Amino acid sequence: MTRPYIPFFAFLALLLLTIPFSGDFATSVVPGWHVTIYPPYFIWGLALTAVLLFVVIGYWLLSKRVDKTNWTLFIIHLLLTVPAIVFMKFPSVLMDANEINGDELARDLYFRIKLIPWTQGLFIVGQVLFLIYFIRTLQRKTHKIERL
Repeated sequence: MTRPYIPFFAFLALLLLTIPFSGDFATSVVPGWHVTIYPPYFIWGLALTAVLLFVVIGYWLLSKRVDKTNWTLFIIHLLLTVPAIVFMKFPSVLMDANEINGDELARDLYFRIKLIPWTQGLFIVGQVLFLIYFIRTLQRKTHKIERL
């Protein structure tokens, strides 16, 4: 029987996308100061990367223990997770950088500021749904083993 590794590889790709490869988070902005203050977007990105690491491990464990995946829950989980990653890695995704009119640029920025908490909320809801799915799947599998 083939094991369902597609969810594992999908979230592994998202995890690799979230890993910060730049050095801007470890450098000081003010010359002569030897203190680094981590900005909020870095802390959120670090938390997002840590959560995705656990999700990847969870999908790996599920692929080893069960023979099939609930594809509907996987697609919902993926669709709830992707917007937060897109806004974290590509901060100007919905902004037109060539805006000359200050009012339109301010309107785009205001829309983006209002949209970010929604994407973070969707991310959290997606991870809670995955946690419930993970626990129920493991409990169902252990109950089957106990009956045998």
